[in-house]
Amino acid sequence: MACAADIIFLKDEKLRILADRIHSIEIKNLGDIQFRSTAEQVVYLRICNNNQQSVKSLLDKSGAAVTKYKNDAVRGPIANLIFIYTETCLNNALQVFNNYTLRRHYLDKLTSHLENLINELDGLDTSNAAAVAALTDRIVHYNEAVINFTKMTESNRASEEFSRRLRNSGVDFPTFVKRHQAHLGFSGPFDKLTDEQKLLVYDAIIEASGRGKVLNHKVLQAIAVPGSYNSNDLKELSILSDIATILLKNAATIAWDVYVRDRPIKEATRDVVVNLAKKGGALLEDIVTAAIVTLEIAEATSLFVTGVGFVAGIIGAYIVGEIAGEVFDAIFGSAGTNPVPNKDHIFYVAAMPDGKREARIVA
Repeated sequence: MACAADIIFLKDEKLRILADRIHSIEIKNLGDIQFRSTAEQVVYLRICNNNQQSVKSLLDKSGAAVTKYKNDAVRGPIANLIFIYTETCLNNALQVFNNYTLRRHYLDKLTSHLENLINELDGLDTSNAAAVAALTDRIVHYNEAVINFTKMTESNRASEEFSRRLRNSGVDFPTFVKRHQAHLGFSGPFDKLTDEQKLLVYDAIIEASGRGKVLNHKVLQAIAVPGSYNSNDLKELSILSDIATILLKNAATIAWDVYVRDRPIKEATRDVVVNLAKKGGALLEDIVTAAIVTLEIAEATSLFVTGVGFVAGIIGAYIVGEIAGEVFDAIFGSAGTNPVPNKDHIFYVAAMPDGKREARIVA
């Protein structure tokens, strides 16, 4: 995998090229899957096509706002910020979420979020200097947060050592998360926390691992609902718009990488799940069970296999499914304390292109 320094944030035209490259490889790889029916194949091809189209549509919509307000001294600069932020988010989508069925779920959330921002810009009272400044500051810090989460998807020496110590401690993922939740003073089951609180817990894990902190005082102050942020007590924090849901996907992905980083998987596991799911897919429960048998590590659980298969891939082979996004949210929304849902749903296993690698080629 690339190191953080290798992450390249592409601009408009090259993002479109990257989306096309990834789409082309995904279509080819999907051709290797023996779907149960033509109708089901169409569903998966549609997901792939929609991902490509969403990238271009979001760039077009943000670009249209820039054109619309190019002569507006107040809205124009904010429209430019939204466009830059759109580029950042799409780099994140294409380079972090290699599992294209997870990316579809992420892009759906992102589309709603960016449309809301543009609508907010359209309705902005330009005579209200405080409102203009607040919206500007919020977008700047949204962008900063996504940039930093994107960079933190890759490990560093401190984080590698942290992961090694974590594995040696024998702690499981739910307990690992629970410790950081307790440190922040959030009581009760993890799945009952707000998205903001879950986000803060995962961000605390990332900071503890040595990768850095994203949600610092300035960021939280800029993106919080006025009056909800207290640096000494974060229980009442509420974040404006739907950005919490988007950032939560990034933070959970990184926290999971911290946990599994020092837990290697052998090619035998990949071969087993690929062969099992090759003809007509397989039940998620069957894929997980088959993988567990091959694993020679203490963490051979349904949570471990599903999380790795969805997020990092089993040595390049990703578990893909129409409802992968919902399963991801269920797993990381409970920090793995709830059973893996939808075990009886059919999933497939397919190779997926490395978005970071493709971005370096395009650049």
